[in-house]
This record gives sequence, C-alpha cells and structure tokens, in this order.
Amino acid sequence: MCTVIIGFDPASPVPLVVAALRDEMTDRPFESPGAHWPSSPGLLGGRDLLAGGTWLAVSTQGSPRVAAVLNGRLDTAHTAGRRPVLDRTVAPDIPRRSRGELPLLAARTGELGLSPDQLRAFDPFHLIIADSEAAALLSWDGTGLARQALAPGVTIVVNNGVDPAEPRAARNTPLFERTRPVPGATVLASAGSVGAVWGAWPGLLDGSVRDGARTAGTGSGTDDPAALITRVELMDGRVWATGSITLLACAPTALRYAFSDRPGDPTAWRMIR
Repeated sequence: MCTVIIGFDPASPVPLVVAALRDEMTDRPFESPGAHWPSSPGLLGGRDLLAGGTWLAVSTQGSPRVAAVLNGRLDTAHTAGRRPVLDRTVAPDIPRRSRGELPLLAARTGELGLSPDQLRAFDPFHLIIADSEAAALLSWDGTGLARQALAPGVTIVVNNGVDPAEPRAARNTPLFERTRPVPGATVLASAGSVGAVWGAWPGLLDGSVRDGARTAGTGSGTDDPAALITRVELMDGRVWATGSITLLACAPTALRYAFSDRPGDPTAWRMIR
C-alpha cells in the first residue's frame, strides 16, 4: 500500500471512510478481497499469494475495524529507474517477516501486540488502525515504534507517514475533505453502487488515472509527484504500479467494502460487503 486516504469523524453517522491505493509489482499475484484466513474468522482482505498476508484487513466481528500497512519511505534507487527499493533494517541474523502479517494482527484486536524483539524482524512500516471511535498510525523505523493519533478530518498517509507538505497530501487533502461522503443509515445498509455510498470519491480516484502518474521519470508522459496513481517502468521490463483500490465505510454496527482491480475503469468496482 502506498497511499491511504482516511476520513475520520467520530461525531459523524459514518465515522470512518477510507480509500486505499495499493502500489505493487504488476506481476505479483494476489486474490481479491475475501475471508482467506480460516484461523481468523471475521477478517476480510485481499490476499498476497507470495507471502500469504495482506495490505489491508477488515474485522467484521462487532464494530468494524480496519488495519492497513504501508512500506517505509522510498530511497534513491526509485529515482534511478530501478524497482522501488524501500528501507531495509532487518539484521542478517534475524529471519525476516513479511509486513503483510501486520494488518491481520492489528485488525483482530486493534493493537499490534508485538514486542521490540519481534518488531525487529520487520522492515520499516506505517500501520493504520482505525474504527468508529479512534484512528491511529503506528510507525516502525527499525529501532522504535511511534504511535500518532489521527485527528478528525481527512488525512492522507504515504510512505513517509503523515506529511501535509508531501505533494500527494498537499494537492489531494482539500479535494477529499470537500467531498467526504456521509451516507445515511438506509443507504449504508442497502446501497448497491459505490456512488451511493462513497459519493464523489470513486470518480475522483478513477479520474486520477487520467490526470497523470508518479513515474520517477521512467514512463511515458510527465512525472507528477502529486498524482495518486503510480507507474514506474523498470529496466528489466517489469512495472511497479497502482494495481487496486479499496473503499471502506464504517459505522459502529455497519460496514461497506468495495474494490477495483482496474483503477480508472468505473465499471470495475464491485461490492465485497
């Protein structure tokens, strides 16, 4: 996951709305969102077929809870036209664990529950944990875990965490704040289309594909650092790109979940729940 837009307002009838864009190698296989973990009933998410984890998990037991992970900040290899390389901190003598485990752990209980020694098996990450009552960002840099409460409003989280000056956040936060959806209880319970639940957000997300991309200078067209969509064409012919988008709307006793694996195509959205 490389960009997560969080609309959090505990006083709203729908306290939590989320748009999450996953950037990954286009040839990395995954399963669409579902209940893929029999040992964790009530968890929904897309499943990474290489490591078995997920980029975003939702607990449907009790009040809905969301957990989503972003890798640590990009380093200079990204600008050189190679595969985006993220900060690595796991010592050679420690078996490295996939960050795809983290949303599954956090969605179950609302906490990460890992000791410092256990955390050292993970490379840097930002982990969002949110429900109708609270939203927080947990950030691990390889040496310490910091926790930041997310204030009411719209927050955009990227690979360096919460940074209002980061180009994506600076451009898109006001736009998503103005259009933050608040579907009524009847709509939330019965709506069959993404527009009925999330209003303008699906159109903004699909439209962003046509507006340009973060390319690191490797693809066709002009690189746009503020674009929500990324497409990096690597020297070996592979592509690192925004491959899917998740939309969530969470009330204390209700959850709606939509997913698209063809960003930019309005017909690709499907309701998961």
